[in-house]
Amino acid sequence: MVKKFLFIIILIVFICGIFLFYKSEGKKNTNEFTIWTIQLKPVAQEIIEENISFFKQIHPGIKVIWVDIPIAEAQKRTLAAVLGGNPPDLINLNPDFSVILAQRGALDYFSEEEGGKFIPSALSHFRYNNKIFALPFYATSSITLYNKKLFESCGYKNPPQTYEELASMAPNLKNCTGIYPLAINLNENDSLAKILNKYNINTFENDEEMQKAIFVYSLFNNLYKQNLISKDTLTINHREMAEKYMSGNALFVVLGSNFLNMVKENAPQIYNSSDISTQLTGSNGKYDIALMNLVIPKHAKNKALAHEFANLLTGEDTQIKLAKLTNVIPVNKEALKNEYFNNCTSDLTAKARCESIKQLQNSDNKDFGIKNKKEINDSINKTAETILLNNTITKKQIEKEVRKLANQIKTFRQ
Repeated sequence: MVKKFLFIIILIVFICGIFLFYKSEGKKNTNEFTIWTIQLKPVAQEIIEENISFFKQIHPGIKVIWVDIPIAEAQKRTLAAVLGGNPPDLINLNPDFSVILAQRGALDYFSEEEGGKFIPSALSHFRYNNKIFALPFYATSSITLYNKKLFESCGYKNPPQTYEELASMAPNLKNCTGIYPLAINLNENDSLAKILNKYNINTFENDEEMQKAIFVYSLFNNLYKQNLISKDTLTINHREMAEKYMSGNALFVVLGSNFLNMVKENAPQIYNSSDISTQLTGSNGKYDIALMNLVIPKHAKNKALAHEFANLLTGEDTQIKLAKLTNVIPVNKEALKNEYFNNCTSDLTAKARCESIKQLQNSDNKDFGIKNKKEINDSINKTAETILLNNTITKKQIEKEVRKLANQIKTFRQ
């Protein structure tokens, strides 16, 4: 009887110990505010640490933990943390993965007031069921970099604005310069999907879109067959495109302005012969932009602090400083009014910045939707491979492949 009584006492003490331990752990955790970003060190380290210091002054009892994650690990680590029930309080992600989390009910929502400070073209990417699941953090918009000296030596003055214009010039430019008129990657992520969107191809649900898609695939097939774009067009990435331009093997390249410094440092002669033009577009005259955003996991321990810090990072002052430090584009409406973003000098970096901001205001937010996005992109890219790698493909066969693609996309969108 005594042994049984002692066992019960020990068990009660043990359970109380566990309870007190987890209670203290929970209290400790709520005093730790954790933010994850994607590859912002060292380029944006100064501005993030400045915001952390300011945040800690307001909340002296809070310990701020900043973890900067390599881009290749971001999705895997975020998913593991969310599924494990112990996510950070605020996470910097890309829109495609963020919307997947929103669809699964894994994110907290932001208010309309919080979203009101952003330009509509940026905020529109972050609504699900008419609720704001993320705040835009910053944007980039590719520009066209071209060898102006070579281009004008061929008798041209105004650079092409669309893919069709470039395609019409391409044979003459190749004969004149002996190099590829355009360095392009058609199979990296959603590169080709974005080109299709520039021709108002967003669903494949009507014959008008079908005919436009046939036109786009035929255009690139002709360029590929005539050796006017390189044979590694289906495999190269953005950095390799830049390297092709820097080595003098391409006349035009569409790249983010963040690549300009790389060209300047590694190929100064090419850089000094270069100029900036608008991003190549399609029949709708719209431009694509790349966004990064901030999300708050549904099970974050410090949601109120996460909202506060997210609004701090996306505030006017921080946005201006971040843009100056990293050459990205602000998404805050007031920040974009700053004279820094309207000072369009002859310097290539300044010209690229001004061009990118114009494009941001005229971007197209219509794409193939958020459902099965990866599968849709894979099908679009696979169709490009089938068409471009067939040297004897006919127009009728291209049409057959595009109609097959349309059926696949309709299935994915259902």
